[in-house]
Amino acid sequence: MAIKLETEHLCIEPFTNDDVCRIKELANDKELANILGLPHPYKLEFAQDWIDMQPELIKSGIEYPLGIVSKELREIVGTITLRIDKGNNRGELGYWIGKNYWGKGFATEAVNRMIHFGFIELGLNKIWASALSRNRSSIKVLEKAGLRKEGTLRQNRLLLNTYEDVDVYGILKTDIGAFDANMTPAEGAKNIYDWVIDSNEDVSGKFIEPGVGELKW
Repeated sequence: MAIKLETEHLCIEPFTNDDVCRIKELANDKELANILGLPHPYKLEFAQDWIDMQPELIKSGIEYPLGIVSKELREIVGTITLRIDKGNNRGELGYWIGKNYWGKGFATEAVNRMIHFGFIELGLNKIWASALSRNRSSIKVLEKAGLRKEGTLRQNRLLLNTYEDVDVYGILKTDIGAFDANMTPAEGAKNIYDWVIDSNEDVSGKFIEPGVGELKW
């Protein structure tokens, strides 16, 4: 399945071996590592191992790990993944943006496009995501995309010897009503949820951990 998702400002597409150094560069940030649970320093072989496994994941339809590329900057600014639970026809969304690109709206735009991909092109019934309860920027991205809070998993992750609460968010295909190519999930859901999110914050993402053996999904 050839994948290339586009938005006004982004191309969202599979990684290649040419991207290994770029992933290492973006992931090798201590603050990002502390949020995601990445090893620090982040080694080149971690990025290589992560990229090596991706073609088979995409081919099997189990997982879609994709690079977020800024059309203006012509470089990768982050990653986004949709992991598929075929038995329940749902997908789990994860993403992170390189620290130098926080606050530019990249995560919000990528999340909206990936949700559209999941519902319209993959035919999923539900998409869900989670974020550390203290990661307000990530939560705002999810809310702006139309996801609703479904609950909190208390002390669900251990990061830097501290147990962290995790908020879980979800959206159903039926929540967004008539969903066309020009409509964001939040626009489709607005009448149902009756909210307006007004924030320009972006996010360091959450739970995609490239090159790490155990993913905190």
